[in-house]
Amino acid sequence: MSIEEPSGRAERDRSLMRVSHADRDRMVEILRDAAADGRLDTDELEERVERALTARTFADLESLTEDLPVAAPAPPAARVPAPPAPTVTEGEVEQWHVTGQRFRREGAWRVPPIVELNMFGGSARLDYTQARLPEDGHSTLRISTYGGSVRLTVPPGVAVDLSGISRSGGRVRDKVSRHAAPATRVTHVITVTGSMIGGSVRVEASNAQ
Repeated sequence: MSIEEPSGRAERDRSLMRVSHADRDRMVEILRDAAADGRLDTDELEERVERALTARTFADLESLTEDLPVAAPAPPAARVPAPPAPTVTEGEVEQWHVTGQRFRREGAWRVPPIVELNMFGGSARLDYTQARLPEDGHSTLRISTYGGSVRLTVPPGVAVDLSGISRSGGRVRDKVSRHAAPATRVTHVITVTGSMIGGSVRVEASNAQ
């Protein structure tokens, strides 16, 4: 008699594998192209984008293109020894999901080395004024937003690199670098990457009103 391991189902059905941040971003691009071709109206696009940003498996993504002449992102062709989800050091990456509400981090909060922020509407404010920053002088904020606003409040010595953002519409403003004094010593850099559809990303100084 043979005993089937718990992973047997995933071996047979690769659509049960977990999707990555990049897979969700690719799905959003596919839906945007379909809307641009007139295959989805605005309400359908918004509903499917929200489902794409919260998808957990490739099966969740496949259901979003069943009536479209294009395939959803597919799972890897070969199984690797590592788990489907990225393997990281405990506490190294944090994922935050915002859907139509207000999200805040302020006070003496601990800044993870990497944060993945997925937003569908709503707003997120990250105040680094009293935050406990990583000791190596660098942290990363990966965003995937559909509408909504992201505001970063930083003290002197903390710089924000916004060059890695890919956007379709929306506004990206860095009021800190524009008015920073030439002699200001940078002790920490926040690198912002990812994609945004509409909405806004704004960086302001701690003393901004």
